[in-house]
Amino acid sequence: MIATVAETAMEPAIGPVSVLLLAVLQGLAEFLPISSSGHLVLARAALGVKQAGLALDVSLHVGTLGAVVFAYRKDVAQLVGDLARARWHMWIWLVVGSLPAAVVGFSSREFFRGAADNPRWAAMGLLGTALVLIMGEWGRRCRGSDEPSAPMGEDAGYGAPRLSDALVLGVAQAAALFPGVSRSGSTIAAGLVRGLPTVQAARLSFLLSIPAVTGAALLEVPDALDAGAGGLSVPLLLAGVFVAGLVGWGALRGLVLTLSKGAFVWFALYCAVLGTSALLFV
Repeated sequence: MIATVAETAMEPAIGPVSVLLLAVLQGLAEFLPISSSGHLVLARAALGVKQAGLALDVSLHVGTLGAVVFAYRKDVAQLVGDLARARWHMWIWLVVGSLPAAVVGFSSREFFRGAADNPRWAAMGLLGTALVLIMGEWGRRCRGSDEPSAPMGEDAGYGAPRLSDALVLGVAQAAALFPGVSRSGSTIAAGLVRGLPTVQAARLSFLLSIPAVTGAALLEVPDALDAGAGGLSVPLLLAGVFVAGLVGWGALRGLVLTLSKGAFVWFALYCAVLGTSALLFV
């Protein structure tokens, strides 16, 4: 989550190496099912930086948002076309899926802001992510959702998604507001348990992230403007956007290509080891 303006003003500026490291970490962990929030909390603790600053937080999220839009540009173009033709099903699906996170986020904003500074909360969230990923892999194997991967941005003829799936994925996305809980892992796992094919589950998960990330970033823009750049130059912030977006696109592509090969098991093991280590040593 993101710091208050007062907290940001009290933090010393971080160096360019730390900015780029955080950008790489954001790009990887935003899309791989290992929780970007959990990794950023632990990375800040390791780097001795309590907060990276509102401007940098918003910039990194803009970078990963750009990666999603680029990867699923055909779907985004289709959504724009549907709007022009008054075809509302997918728009309604996105609204229904976005409501749980919006309600939980607005009602518990200060709680999540406080939890985002606590490495132990992040560690417990990572352990929860490991459990969720195991459930998702179980769903993939039991419900026959193990078809070969298809290109990103293609719906592969799956048809219109069900509104009930939107609600389930939306609740999973709301749970990922807790630090350490992976948004992509939770929503994809929810789709797999619902019996969706792996590529379709990933597609819907990442499309659902667009309004969520956009809304969260827009909410923080006023505070970011009040807090300023935190001593970071505009070129450095733009470099963070580019690095987070580029790394994020590669991570997203890699995830989609490996989901049908049981990759969730390895990600679950990683989250379990990291979460346990953080509880013991951080």
